Formats: sequence, structure tokens, C-alpha cells
Amino acid sequence: MAELLIRVGTQDAALIERVLQDNEARPDRVVVDAHVAKAQPRIRAVALAAGIPFIIDPQTHYLQDYQHPADPWASLPFAQGHILTPADLMRPKAAADLAAAVIDYQVEHDATAIVLPYVHIERVDRGWIQVQRALWNASAEHIRKQGLRLPAIAVIALGWRLLDRTTWPEGLARLLRTLKRVAPTEVALAASKVDAGVHPDARLVTMIATIRRIAKLAPVIAWQQGVLGEAAVAGGALGYECGIGWRERCDLPSSMSQHRRPPSGFGPRPVYLSALGRSLPKRYVEAVIANHRLAAELTCTNFSCCPQGRDALLSDMRSHAIRARRGALTRVSAPASPAWRWQQVAADAEARLDLAERVNKYAERAGLNVKVPTETLRAVLTVADNRRRTISRRPAA
Repeated sequence: MAELLIRVGTQDAALIERVLQDNEARPDRVVVDAHVAKAQPRIRAVALAAGIPFIIDPQTHYLQDYQHPADPWASLPFAQGHILTPADLMRPKAAADLAAAVIDYQVEHDATAIVLPYVHIERVDRGWIQVQRALWNASAEHIRKQGLRLPAIAVIALGWRLLDRTTWPEGLARLLRTLKRVAPTEVALAASKVDAGVHPDARLVTMIATIRRIAKLAPVIAWQQGVLGEAAVAGGALGYECGIGWRERCDLPSSMSQHRRPPSGFGPRPVYLSALGRSLPKRYVEAVIANHRLAAELTCTNFSCCPQGRDALLSDMRSHAIRARRGALTRVSAPASPAWRWQQVAADAEARLDLAERVNKYAERAGLNVKVPTETLRAVLTVADNRRRTISRRPAA
């Protein structure tokens, strides 16, 4: 079965302790931001006690932008107080020092796999490809010198333009040549803004093609792709990673810029709706479920997940999100045939799109400030249906 990686924050320690006691609902791995590993050691202890892999994301792409001094990430030993350029990181020993600091931090905080330092690459001509290759080489050397035997996860963080095949010779191919020597256990593809733009279906096609290409070298995890995770798995990914309500889509440039400001308190957590395959602001959900017909379709019907139905959905939304994602991913990955996997993705997308459109029509009639995004659902439906038809037409071997 495909793997579900859930990213948890400092406020989720008690939740993850409870969820990991449920064999049917618990995720396959727990992921935390680098600063969370230090601030909330309880998460680490709970995951390790349950035998669940504990992954620390160093988020070294933040080095490419200004980070506010009060931001928790800025206090990490490998953080910098200023923006680093490719020239900075290509200075003698710069890549080696950063790789050593990042890896040692993860080992110190009991990570069960090492996430190699990474940068976000939006264009082939900005120097970041050379930086990434240097960081991977330096990481492999540090791991060798330290005699570490932990699995290694290499993150390939690409802007959506670099997913296109026309860019592969100068972009992806150069990265994969280095990874072939580094030989990571897995590759995490962090593809930014795939679900955005005028033609998200075209972007999704390029992401699936990129997953299939990388998978020839190592198993692929779709990184921060909650909204597109099931499609990524149908397209060949080992699994996908996402947050609980928050951080369900990959947009690394936006995440970098959000840390320029002083940290602020958390607002209400979005509510994951399995009937829509995504989370919505809690105020949206509360407004829409006033309509009894829509409430019946939006409310979780799994008694073991939400025994009080609507009330449980809104009061225990975090554990519901994990359980519901686990169930949907199992449903998509269960068929052995790729065509049937895409058939399941297409069926889910079609049902979700229909419901989303009806929710939006109701909201418009009722004068509610509610809008369910439908562009991504249309893109998934288009791609899934095309993939299903294409695979079905292929002659048997």
C-alpha cells in the first residue's frame, strides 16, 4: 500500500500520541519542521515508541530568503541571518559545513532517516542546480565519514516550469546524474504550484512524468502534496506527505516569504472534508453544513472516526483528517492495475467536483462568502480520465 506521511506541529503532540495508538488510522511516518524537533521532543518520543519513522525536514530552502530573527527556524544552528546566494554556498567548505550541520542536527534529534539539505530551483540558469549538486555530494561525504547507516532522503525542490520535459536536459537530468552517485534511499519531489495557473492539468501531467522519471532511480514521495497526493500515487509515487488542515499544497516560494514577518498566533485550523479531498476554513464548513442536504454529504459517515457526525467533524478535525486521508489513499492504491488506480482517482474527482459545484451554487444563492476551489479537481479528473484511457488502450504484453 502507498504511504501517508503526516507533518505535525508543536501543538499536535497529544494528538499524535492518540492517533498512533490506532493501527487503522495512524500514518506511516511522522514529519516535523526542523525547529519542532527541538521545541517538542514529545512528538519524537511518541513516534519512536510506536515504531513509526520520525523524519525532520531541515527546510534549508529558507536560506534563499530573509527570515525574521524571531522566527523559530532562524534559531537553528544551520540558519543564517541574511539571504544566501549561489556564490555564497559555492565558496570553499560552504556546502560541506552546511551539510554537516544539517545532518548532525537530525542525528542529534533522533531522526530515523536523514533528509539531505536542499534548495528551491525555479530556473536552470540561476546557479541553484550547481548548489544542490554540491550539497548532495557534501552530504554523501559527511555520511560516509561519520559512518551513518540511516536511510537518506534527497529532496528535489522544483518550480513547476522545471517539470516540463523540455527543461530536463539542463535541469532534472543534471540533478539525477549527481543523485545516481549519491544513491539516496528515496527522493522527495517538492514541486511548487502544480495546482495553480490557467492549466493546472498540464502542470499535473508534467509532475506525473517527473515522478515516473525519478522513480527509475529511487522511490518517490510527493512532498507537501495533500491536494494532489492521490493522483501522484496513481502516477507512480510511493506515497505523499502533507500537513493536517494546513500545508496541503506545495508552494515553497510562498512559504519562504511568509517567514519574513514576525511569527503570529495560529488561527482556526481548516477542516478536512474527504468528500471534497481538501480542507476548507472552519467558518466555510460551519456556514455550509447549515444546509441539511449538503451537511449529509460533507459530514464524515465513518462511525469509528466521527461517531457524533457533524459535531465530531468540527471538534476533532485533526484526527479525522489523518484517518480520512489514510482511507482515501488505501482506496486509490489498492488496485494492482494502474488503469484501475486512475479509474478510482477519476471517480473520486468527479464526485468531489460535483459536490464542490453544488456547494458553490448554494453559497451564492444564500449570500455566503464561501468558495470551494474547483480548478484542481477539474485538472485531476482530466488527467486521471486521460491516463485511464491511455493505459487501457495499450496492447497486452
